[in-house]
Amino acid sequence: MRYGFFDTDADEYVIDRPDVPVSWTNYLGTKNMCTVLSHHGGGYSYYKSSQYGRISRFRQNGVPLDRPGHYVYLRDDADGDYWSASWQPVGKPFVEPGEEPDAAAGPGAKGRWTTRHGMGYTRFRSEYRGIDTEQTVFIPLDDDVEVWDVRVTNTSDRVRELTVASYVEFSFHTITIDNQNLQMSLYASGSSYADGIIEYDFYYEPWTFHYVASSETPSSYDSLRDNFIGPYRTETNPVAVERGAGSNQSATTQNHCGSLQHKVVLQPGETKRLVYLLGYGSRDEAGRAMQAKYSDVASAEPPALPAVDLEFQRLRDYWHAKQDKLRIRTPHEGMNTMINSWTLLQAETCVVWSRFASFVEVGGRNGLGYRDTAQDVMSVIHSNPTKTRQRILELLRAQTEQGYGLHLFDPKAFDPDAEQLPDVPSPTIVPTPNVADLIHGLEDTCSDDHLWLVPSVVEYVKETGDLAFLDLEVPFAQGTPATVYEHLRRALEFSAEQVGPNGVALGLRADWNDCLNLGGGETSLVTFLHAWAIRAFLEICEHRRAAGDASASEDVERWTAELDRIRGVADAELWDGRWWIRGYTRDGVKIGSAANDEGKIFLEHQAWPVIAGITSQERGEASMDSVRELLGSEYGSHLNWPAFTKVDDTVGFVTRVYPGIKENAAIFSHPNAWPIIAEALLGRGDEAVQFYDSILPFNQNDNIEVRGAEPYAYVQFLYGRDHEWFGKAQNPWLTGTAGWMYTAVTKYVLGVRLALDGLVVDPSIPADWDGFDVRREWRGAVYEIEVRNPEHVSHGVASVTVDGVAHEPGTPIPAAPAGSTVNVVVTLG
Repeated sequence: MRYGFFDTDADEYVIDRPDVPVSWTNYLGTKNMCTVLSHHGGGYSYYKSSQYGRISRFRQNGVPLDRPGHYVYLRDDADGDYWSASWQPVGKPFVEPGEEPDAAAGPGAKGRWTTRHGMGYTRFRSEYRGIDTEQTVFIPLDDDVEVWDVRVTNTSDRVRELTVASYVEFSFHTITIDNQNLQMSLYASGSSYADGIIEYDFYYEPWTFHYVASSETPSSYDSLRDNFIGPYRTETNPVAVERGAGSNQSATTQNHCGSLQHKVVLQPGETKRLVYLLGYGSRDEAGRAMQAKYSDVASAEPPALPAVDLEFQRLRDYWHAKQDKLRIRTPHEGMNTMINSWTLLQAETCVVWSRFASFVEVGGRNGLGYRDTAQDVMSVIHSNPTKTRQRILELLRAQTEQGYGLHLFDPKAFDPDAEQLPDVPSPTIVPTPNVADLIHGLEDTCSDDHLWLVPSVVEYVKETGDLAFLDLEVPFAQGTPATVYEHLRRALEFSAEQVGPNGVALGLRADWNDCLNLGGGETSLVTFLHAWAIRAFLEICEHRRAAGDASASEDVERWTAELDRIRGVADAELWDGRWWIRGYTRDGVKIGSAANDEGKIFLEHQAWPVIAGITSQERGEASMDSVRELLGSEYGSHLNWPAFTKVDDTVGFVTRVYPGIKENAAIFSHPNAWPIIAEALLGRGDEAVQFYDSILPFNQNDNIEVRGAEPYAYVQFLYGRDHEWFGKAQNPWLTGTAGWMYTAVTKYVLGVRLALDGLVVDPSIPADWDGFDVRREWRGAVYEIEVRNPEHVSHGVASVTVDGVAHEPGTPIPAAPAGSTVNVVVTLG
């Protein structure tokens, strides 16, 4: 069953049947303010931190779904009938897609509700009883305010008198005092109204203010939630909307909201435009300025457009510029749609807003996950070099002198320039942590965290050409200064030291798979990741050696020898005949072996010997064939098989998870990208795209009765075949899957990747493709790349021309001067 469709020309997903069984969300905001918004208008906003900077309230895991939200209500003052611009929260009857609503019908008639999720905005549209309403919600690039651009059109043949009302419920700012203990927060919040602006303050925190304003003076208002909703009611039937007027009351206690009501009279065919604003800051310091900026909504000829139109266009241009950094055109519609828009948007979201703000994880944690962030940045350096540089610096500051990373950390704790809040008296005593107390020891260290950082830094240097970044001094978590280059070397040294007697990497607290707790045991995944990180480090070592750096010569010798050692260990200790074992328990028992009764094979490490370049073509193909045969399905590859049904704490917490859920034989999305890369490197393009297609959300657009979640976003996991909900998707958006899928397709299937001294095109595609095109911006130049496949092969470059001149295949194409356009033709054969 389908609930919507991709509008590729507009870069939008259109939901034309509103009763989706779960919330389908979008992320708004690019800098300080973020909103997580569902197709019903439900969701929440925050400023900088989803834990400590909440603006609007959200009741997670609630019934009904995604309440409260950012709503616009409409009331027909002639008969008292009311509805909302988004289908919920009022929830009137709706027509099926393709049917037309009856504009002349009376109260209770069927209307049409449509939601368009776009890149950085969401647009709700209702067509009900001759009133057509649009509510476009977005956050401008440089203003800490959420804009609701509302247009109400009378499509009937009679004069209509309406009441239009905004509604948002304010939060108590911090998750813990919003959800757990109200004995302070309930009595510390206040609201007031003046000059068309509702101001909300949290009196114990003199820096905390939010506001709601509009482009016109309202006829009435509500800033107290209970006055607006009324007793024994919900957002579905608020008493203020029902009676057509707010209470015009404020108070310095209890729960607060922002509702501004406007009386509107519309002639037939007439449109009324209102702008509502939800912002961070006080009325005087922020609200008045934003109200003045966005109040002029009169039509004008370019360039004198209203600010709301100019800012919306700036937002569209901002995302178009990111998309233009790398655009693809292939015979694969789903690949084009996802890579050019939705996968890029999702990958950027994870970098900009981290992983702790969704409808599943609603801000209960703060800061950055080390391994998550170190992987996420790798995919969007081309589209967001400024933010990725910031994240890399934050990761470097959270790396210890020993070389490992702090698994979960608050970047502000290690940033000497971080903003400090005022020191004000508070009845609540919250101990101020010492930085030294934030640095955990080996017992809490994950064996993989720091390794992801190394290739990400190398990719940053390749993308930007900023070789000087490697010599930048950045302190370790303990405060000791070191160059970025030294940080990378220290990461490799830590893993070189943390090996067992047979040379396999120690598991420590866990590796990428948090539920494999191999304390005292060994992990093949980290062994392979170590080799991959070494290979990336050697690229910069060899470059520095060529420039005359003597210490780099020593590093080349040392880490080449370590890479050879790992290759030998992998062959001797980790090959199981058809696939790679997962590791050893502390008792020396193999995990992920054909000899095991449960958990015979795991997914997450099988691709890495190929990616790291430490295995043969034969073993690479054998392991990928085993993944396809034993772990594959129509919804993606399972994380392990068979599922664990018996508890074994020497293996880890995974044996205490229900079969078919999350780490125990579910289809965990994140590592599904890695076999795509491996197959591409093996030259098997058909198999690579088969892996890609099996988990591609786009392909499940008409199967929502099974999938449930958004068909435009990757999820954390799908229930595995051992579960009765096989194929149902859970935890959308905030997963490293998006970044890795973007990387897998663009750098390996399409084969457009970077070296320190140039650009390489080495595709591995389905043999039936005639070719494809890529537009790639790199270091200020534009590369128009045409790949031709006249012999219908999967892999193998026969010839390359650069601006019509023959170029040696396999040799990097040198960086061109900024502002130039380079035409590259690659012929496979």
